[in-house]
Formats: sequence, C-alpha cells, structure tokens
Amino acid sequence: MGRGRTDDDHRELANRLFATATAMLEDAIGVAVAGQSPRLDPAQLADHGRRLQAAVREIAAIAEAAIIIVSQGNSRPPSRRQRPI
Repeated sequence: MGRGRTDDDHRELANRLFATATAMLEDAIGVAVAGQSPRLDPAQLADHGRRLQAAVREIAAIAEAAIIIVSQGNSRPPSRRQRPI
C-alpha cells in the first residue's frame, strides 16, 4: 500500500500547476499581442480571439485544479490558536 499525499506533495503539485499556468499565460500574451496587428483580416482576428478564449479556459482549469489540490492538502484540523473562539 502506497503512502498518502502529504501537504508538501500537494504544495509541490500546486507549484507545478502554477508554473504550467505561467507558461500558458506567456503563450496567451503572444496571441493577444499578435491580435493587435492592424494587418489582420477579420478571419485572422476571429482565429486569434478563439485561441485566446481556449487559452483562458485551459488556464482557468489549471487554477481550479491548484485550488482543489491545496484544499485537499489542508485536511488537518487547525491548531488551537487558529480555531475560532
């Protein structure tokens, strides 16, 4: 039987997800910048818009995964000092 994930494992996975999101954001910025070109025809502009939409959806999914991963890593009850009065 394998060991369960620790808080450190969850944190590391979340950090990797954020690194992936950063790379995807950099790519999305490239698409957005390219879409600013006055030389693009309407079909090309629409293509850039669709590519940007797809990137945003993928980045949102990665952000949601990071939130879920970190939330699962916080399964320990709070210490006495953190508990509400």
